[in-house]
Amino acid sequence: MKNLFLIITIISLISVACKKAEDCNYNLTISFTHTIDENPLEINQIIYTNAAGENYNIQTLRYLISDITLHSDNGSSVLLDEVHFVTISDTSTFNLTIPDLNKPNFSAISFTMGLDAQKNITNLYLNESFFPSFAWPTSMGGGYHYMQLEGDYISAFQGYATHTGGTGGEDFSFSKNFPIAINIGSATTISINMEINNWYVNPNIINFTTDGIMDDANKQALLQANGVTDVFSVSINDN
Repeated sequence: MKNLFLIITIISLISVACKKAEDCNYNLTISFTHTIDENPLEINQIIYTNAAGENYNIQTLRYLISDITLHSDNGSSVLLDEVHFVTISDTSTFNLTIPDLNKPNFSAISFTMGLDAQKNITNLYLNESFFPSFAWPTSMGGGYHYMQLEGDYISAFQGYATHTGGTGGEDFSFSKNFPIAINIGSATTISINMEINNWYVNPNIINFTTDGIMDDANKQALLQANGVTDVFSVSINDN
């Protein structure tokens, strides 16, 4: 009888331990937001002004964020997503749910805007939703766009197209790392915000143009420098 009681006790302890192990998984949401002058983006209205003094609207915004990674103080890291496609025409792309993280504490988050040279290879992402619309012309180096930002400026009859990518085979992607104390709870969201006007202002003031910038490596470099400076920011919501 004592042996039976011991066996039952051991089984109960194992069950409790297993349940605790199952309970030690953490769920996280990565949210992608978009602002202009710190206000939420409104589309199809010429209500914005860039640093060059040009009035404009936004009709299309879609881009790739890759290698989204959480980092710990001890040097370990967790890759959350290799490539994530965001488009304002589909709000479901604004959130990336990460289930079953096995630890709650991280000290930084990093990601790459666009695709680096190792990933930006023609036809590498044939099964992704951004193919073929993001395919970069072979004559310009192949691979994929990083971003397509389009709209009208000055009037509804004059359009611009800020397209970024690996022009001439050069890598114009860039990585950001944000040191931030992350203690994942039951409803933790990390917001990655794009301040759109900052693509055009700091440190380089960039004018809109009707002929686009896809084949202009100099402008790609200027946009890259602006992007590195302050286009993106990160915040945490623990509601």
